[in-house]
Amino acid sequence: MKRNISHLTNQQFDVLVIGGGITGANIAWDATLRGLRVALVEKNDFGGATSSNSLKTVHGGLRYLQDANFRLVRKMIKERQAYLRIAPHLVRPLPVIMPTYKNKLMHSKLALGTAVKLNDLAGYDRNAGMDPARILPNSRIFSRSQLESRIPGLHDEAINGGVMWHDAQVVNTERFLLSFLLSAAEAGAVVANYVRVVEFLLERGRVSGVTAVDELTGQAVDIQARIVVNAAGPWVDELLQTLGTEGVTPKFRLSTAMNLVTRQILPDHALGIKSHFMHVLPDGSAEKRSRMLFIAPWRGYSIAGTIHTPYQGSANDNWVTERAIADFVEELNRAYPRAALQHEDVYHVHRGFLPMLPNDTDPATVKLVREGRIFDHYAESGLTGLLTVVGVKFTTARFLAEKTVNVIFHKLQRPSPACKTATTQLYGGQIRHYDTFVAAAMERWSVEMPPFQLHRLLTNYGSSHRYLLPYISENQAWAQPLTEDTAVTGAEVIHAVRAETARKLSDVVLRRTDMGSASKPSNECLEAAARLMALELGWDEKRVEKEVKEVETNYYLPDTHSAKH
Repeated sequence: MKRNISHLTNQQFDVLVIGGGITGANIAWDATLRGLRVALVEKNDFGGATSSNSLKTVHGGLRYLQDANFRLVRKMIKERQAYLRIAPHLVRPLPVIMPTYKNKLMHSKLALGTAVKLNDLAGYDRNAGMDPARILPNSRIFSRSQLESRIPGLHDEAINGGVMWHDAQVVNTERFLLSFLLSAAEAGAVVANYVRVVEFLLERGRVSGVTAVDELTGQAVDIQARIVVNAAGPWVDELLQTLGTEGVTPKFRLSTAMNLVTRQILPDHALGIKSHFMHVLPDGSAEKRSRMLFIAPWRGYSIAGTIHTPYQGSANDNWVTERAIADFVEELNRAYPRAALQHEDVYHVHRGFLPMLPNDTDPATVKLVREGRIFDHYAESGLTGLLTVVGVKFTTARFLAEKTVNVIFHKLQRPSPACKTATTQLYGGQIRHYDTFVAAAMERWSVEMPPFQLHRLLTNYGSSHRYLLPYISENQAWAQPLTEDTAVTGAEVIHAVRAETARKLSDVVLRRTDMGSASKPSNECLEAAARLMALELGWDEKRVEKEVKEVETNYYLPDTHSAKH
């Protein structure tokens, strides 16, 4: 994938997607796969906002059984199956355990046991045609002793057992998202990061494209397209304001979502557990409330969340306070005392935005929008050529893109080919049987690279790991970790610059490699990566220092945790 701005201006596209998050990336891939001429631009780096700050879980919709929303449950099960199929190196089964209680009807063994068995029934075909390594077993119901053998330290006397089911986890959400864009680019899409849309181009009541600025050079360009899709996430409304069109209503009411990356709490299972907190009411009084928190093992750490909070500020200013982090840690410890987390056990904070429903009676309570939305601006204001798409879940991004591309074909007055994104393996995902693939790669390449390193590459890059090996032939030093406190190699940094449009150090540290998505790398590690990028991009010493400082602003916690990434 090459970043070439001139390719954005020398043709008219069928579709221009604004926004390189998980929703925009899926739309670009689906539209390209169905034969449309597609461009996608992102004002920062791909997946640099909410998409890379999720809980990493691909849900099968168990929670929606309590509302008897079987349609949504069934849809999410199918989407989970699709992700396991199209990116088997990045998406894997995740066993989840939830305690049951003697005195809580909705969390009783009868209620939760019935729910997980109904979930099994709803997903009766979830393993059809799947890789044996990606099979999701049936749920189980545990006695108290069986629960304690798997989740020690649950001291609540009301707990009488538990249930276990399997969802899925995306090991590296950043590379998963990038895989959609790499797939689209390989199929002919023009994709560019650091291109900011300034305004829409209007011709007699029709959006015919956009004026955008290359943030790296300052060059202004006009991009022509028959359909423009505004998939800018929390910035969709900010973008629409440039139209100045009366009657354009807000599409994204902001709420923040926060997850913590901590030292590992549970190594083998995710835990869903009820927590209690004090909620401040509109009149200033407070009442005790409960919510469900999840603690999941992730890359040798634990990731815990999610705390949702209404947000009134700009989408550009989503910062988490030390107080909010401390409160979250305290709540986690109350919910699961065995965690015994201290401030120094928190390695990173993932935060992002999700759309919430209006809630005038209790503005401090977040009610999330459950399903993605497609807004046709012709119906709203008579403006043609523009769609706004608001995604709500990592899990359902593919399906939302499918619906969006169906609408695009309708707008183009062209018959829509069948969507194939649920079965077409992504870039790096051309793997028939994962365990066989790993064994064959280990046998072939173990001389060139230690098994631990090779396994990392197979996980993060899948079948595209072979594209990194020529860099090692070019320079043997690039096969080695950058420093002692990271497993990331020079080859990964070079590949990110040459083949994955990494243009800033943060792109490499946070989104092309797993160097810094779990915890802050040491300054030595950051400087080593920056100096390697400098050789490729012509940076001077001042630019290297600037890049290192910019990366550090992504971390809320001042302490550097030295750990293998």
